[in-house]
Amino acid sequence: MKKRAGLSLRKRLLGVTLVPILLFGIIIIICSCNQLAKSVHQEVESGLKNVAQSAVYMFEEEFQGEYFKDSGSTGIFGEEAKPEAAMEILEKLKEISGADITIFYKDARIATTIYNKNGKPIIGTKANAVIIRDVYKGETERFYAETSINDQDYFAYYCPLYDSQKKCTGMIFAGKPSHYVSRIVLEGVLPIVTIIVLVILAMSVIMWQYSVRLTNAMKNLQDFLMKVERGNFTAELGEIVEQRKDELGRIGKSAVQMQCALRELVEQDSLTKLYNRHYGEIWLRKVIEESAGKNSAFSVAIADIDFFKKFNDNYGHDCGDLVLRKVSNILRKSMKRQGCAARWGGEEFLLVFSDKGLEESLEETQRIADKIRRLRISYEDKELGVTVTIGIIEGNPQRNMDELIKAADRALYEGKESGRDRVQVGSLKTDTASD
Repeated sequence: MKKRAGLSLRKRLLGVTLVPILLFGIIIIICSCNQLAKSVHQEVESGLKNVAQSAVYMFEEEFQGEYFKDSGSTGIFGEEAKPEAAMEILEKLKEISGADITIFYKDARIATTIYNKNGKPIIGTKANAVIIRDVYKGETERFYAETSINDQDYFAYYCPLYDSQKKCTGMIFAGKPSHYVSRIVLEGVLPIVTIIVLVILAMSVIMWQYSVRLTNAMKNLQDFLMKVERGNFTAELGEIVEQRKDELGRIGKSAVQMQCALRELVEQDSLTKLYNRHYGEIWLRKVIEESAGKNSAFSVAIADIDFFKKFNDNYGHDCGDLVLRKVSNILRKSMKRQGCAARWGGEEFLLVFSDKGLEESLEETQRIADKIRRLRISYEDKELGVTVTIGIIEGNPQRNMDELIKAADRALYEGKESGRDRVQVGSLKTDTASD
């Protein structure tokens, strides 16, 4: 279910990021195609115009006199010229420019490089009525982006042709097939489209990787918050969130700070900064379970400040609180990485040694008692000493928490009866026998 939710979130992220990129790419492709097609058409128009005007110039230079006389097949290109000579010029121009060229007498083709399916020039065919109106009768040069000639579309440029009397007696056509121009446009557009597609693919890969990292980080943060919500204040936020430098990383750091604050409220005693009794019980139960599973040793001790009431009675509760804080500081530092120290109630403390047998725990407990014995507390120009009595027993995973606490408390009582300021070893057997 979580995996499906993660995939759904990734899809939404990809949709939010890639759809605009895709639309932008399509817009660029369309605009590029239109702009390139426009530029190519302008270039083709300019080129065909030059070819047509060159053809007019060459024709007028080659065939001077009164040409275009309607006298059959002779005398129409000048006084002595023949149609074959005009065809040679047209073929030569086509070879140089790559454009088809046609000479019109009035509205009819009398020489052309355009051939029909049988391989013969389409001489005698007529021009389009619009072209006749615009160029021949209107005596203006015109470019046409779509003209059908011999069942084929052309980009065409037409120029009026004049005789020596400056009378328009025909036209000259220069053109290129539309598929030729389309191929030029396609060849120009293809690299652009390829680049845009590659960019979109690259962005898709990048955004997919980013969305994977982002969703993993969000899932890690969500799991962390759910653990904290369930009361797991030892849960760790993954590096995938902690190492982020963005808003999500800052939210993760705030979540960890919130966890620490909640942990202090729920687990910590506000005065001594040790674990409170509730968390001490949780810790002890956890150690019992782990010992049963791993068959490992542990020890339990109850410590009590000797004659603590005298600090309150003689110097006030502020002094008593100071004594509690100083003793707790020694307990906290001494039990670090060894187990748990918790304020059990009033001036009593619970010490749980993880993975330590009685002998090793006893040595550590005696060192703790010695550190407290050497402690000097300054209060209102007075230097006060303090001692503790500690009852300790070897843990047994077969016994419950209450039995263990009761046995350690009995050992503490025996230490108090024996003169205080000492570590008293107790036994579960003694506790059981006395019940």
